[in-house]
Amino acid sequence: MNVTAPVRIVEGQAASEHTLRALSAYFSELNNRIDGGFDPELTEVTGPEDVTPPHGDFFLMTDLVTGSVIACGAVRKLDDDRVELRRIWVTPEHRGQGHARTLVRALENKVRAFGATTAVVSLNEEMTEGIAMFRKRGYEPVDSFHEATTASVFLARQL
Repeated sequence: MNVTAPVRIVEGQAASEHTLRALSAYFSELNNRIDGGFDPELTEVTGPEDVTPPHGDFFLMTDLVTGSVIACGAVRKLDDDRVELRRIWVTPEHRGQGHARTLVRALENKVRAFGATTAVVSLNEEMTEGIAMFRKRGYEPVDSFHEATTASVFLARQL
């Protein structure tokens, strides 16, 4: 029987050292997975102020037993009605255990707390697992909502 360790989701982590390490690992994985690589400078830059209340928030998911960061994700207000889910990533060794779904539910709750009605997300086509998860959660294709992005898949869900 595969038992998943208990986890904690901590909000307000935009500028923490743990966040910087998680994002570095995430960007490294994107660079390896995306055809032609991934350069964070070529996509829309999200600074800590963009994912800090009242403009957004940054979440870290930690393993309660070890204290290690196993996932991260952020929300950023685009306007009064739409909040973007960003930088959603689960460490490879913790995938397939439902952590991404748990994190996305927490992020969607933050979207609601901001008073918005729609969650949006952008992904690269190589992120097939993420696209499948969002589609299962009822996210539907929409037009691009970014000016500068390397993403090619744009999804939204009414909450």
